[in-house]
Amino acid sequence: MEKQTHPTHLPRRKRSARLSLAMMGASAFGLTACTQPAEDEHLTDVRFDEPQSFQSVEDCVAANVYTRSACEEAYDASLESVPRFDTLEACEAEHGEGACAAPTDEQAQASGGGGGWFMPAMMGYMVGNMLANTSRGRSFERVYQEPVYRNRQNQGNWNTATSQATQRVNQRNDAMRSSVVQSRQAATRRGLGTRSASWGS
Repeated sequence: MEKQTHPTHLPRRKRSARLSLAMMGASAFGLTACTQPAEDEHLTDVRFDEPQSFQSVEDCVAANVYTRSACEEAYDASLESVPRFDTLEACEAEHGEGACAAPTDEQAQASGGGGGWFMPAMMGYMVGNMLANTSRGRSFERVYQEPVYRNRQNQGNWNTATSQATQRVNQRNDAMRSSVVQSRQAATRRGLGTRSASWGS
């Protein structure tokens, strides 16, 4: 029996189109612009709209909500986050028999080229807007995304698969909101400590 490998993320070739929120204690979200907060700048609040589900880039474009560029970049970023395995057996062991496949030529190209790996079949993706404010009073509006893929639980059913993707999005968004609140509280405490020291002197 093939030894199962842990899933790894696909290569991130569009790093300039992603906002790293590591300095804010939160996970990274895919973006449609390369503008980023300064190193000493942190988020003070973040809001998310309800993501929409699309089965392809063309469906996303046809909805007339996002630009073609945003739809394409969101798809590529979604593809990057689909679990990736060294063997078909390892993928099916986790996601179910018949649920996995090698990437298509288009998917391999979107992920940076090259094959020899397997993933749960990509069914589509979700796209939504994130609006954040920073400690310097600036606002950032970005697009975030989540892949919709086949697994053992959804058996390729679109409604079930999108419901699972929505749950992942909500969990991630809630974690990010919590992280931003904690970061803001920590900054407030540091500010109070600095003022108290000044008063004491």
